[in-house]
Amino acid sequence: MVHLSVHNYAIVEHLDLELDRGMSVITGETGAGKSIMLDALGLTLGDRADSGVVRPGADKADILATFDLADIPEAEAWLAERDLNNEGPCILRRVITAEGRSRGYINGTPCPLGDLKALGELLIDIHSQHEHQSLLKTDTHRRLLDEYAGATDLARQVQLAAQRWRQTRQELERLSNSGDEQRARHQLLSYQLEELESLGLGETELEQLEQEHKNLTNAETLLGICRQVVEQCSESDSGNVLNALTASLNRLSSVNSGSGSLSEATTLLTSAQIQVEEAVGELNRFLDHFDADPARLQEI
Repeated sequence: MVHLSVHNYAIVEHLDLELDRGMSVITGETGAGKSIMLDALGLTLGDRADSGVVRPGADKADILATFDLADIPEAEAWLAERDLNNEGPCILRRVITAEGRSRGYINGTPCPLGDLKALGELLIDIHSQHEHQSLLKTDTHRRLLDEYAGATDLARQVQLAAQRWRQTRQELERLSNSGDEQRARHQLLSYQLEELESLGLGETELEQLEQEHKNLTNAETLLGICRQVVEQCSESDSGNVLNALTASLNRLSSVNSGSGSLSEATTLLTSAQIQVEEAVGELNRFLDHFDADPARLQEI
C-alpha cells in the first residue's frame, strides 16, 4: 500500500497517509486513532459497515486506498480478468452515506463488496485481534503450494479446465432436463389429441361446445343482462322502449299532415317498434329455454 485517504470516518475529519517501500511503523498511545485507521482500511477491502461510521455532521464517509501492484502479479491477473486494470496503481474506494447506503469502487468502476474482499485478500493482510488471517484460508494454502512448486501456470490451466467442465456439465443438465420436458409435453399433447379424436366431433361442434361452455360459465351474468334488457324494452312501469315508440307514433299520427318527411319518420318508427318486439320475443324465448345446468357445464 502506498497511500491511504480517510474523510469523515468516525472521529476522523481528514487523513492522508503516504507510505514508501519497506517497513513503516505507526505508533501512538491508546485512543490516538490507530485502530480507526485500520478499520477504515478494512472498509476498502470489503468489510461491512453501517451509517454509524460516518462522522457526525457529515453526509458521507469516503475512504481510498492505493496499492502498487509491481510485486503482486496475482492481483494484476485478477484485475485483467475482469477488465478492471489500468496503467497506474490499483485504487480501492469505499463510500458510506449517512443513510446507510454503501458503494465500492475498483479503479473508479463500481463493484460489489465481494469483489473488494476478493481483491483485498490478494493485496494485504490485516493481523490484529479477532481478525482472520489469510494463512488460515484453504485458498491461500493452495496458492502458496502452487507458487512453491513453480506450478502457477499449470494451476491456472487446471482452474480454467475446471470452469469449462462445470459449464459443460451445467449445459448437459440443461439439455437433459429440456429433453425430459419435451417428452412429457409430447406425451400430454398425444393423450389430449387421442381424447379429442375419440369424441368424433362434427365440423362446427367444437365451436358450439365452446360457446355453450362460455354461456354456462357466465350463466348468472347472462341471464341478468337479458332480463334487464327485456324490462327496459317492454316491462318497466317507469318507461320502456316499446311504450316510448307507441307514444311517439300516436303523437305523429295525431298531427299527420300528409308530409312526406313525417310519413318516412312514421315508417321508420313503426319498423323500430316491430324489431324491438321481435327482439324482446327472442330474449324471452332464450330465457325460457336456457338451462344453467352445473352438470352440463362439468360435462362440457
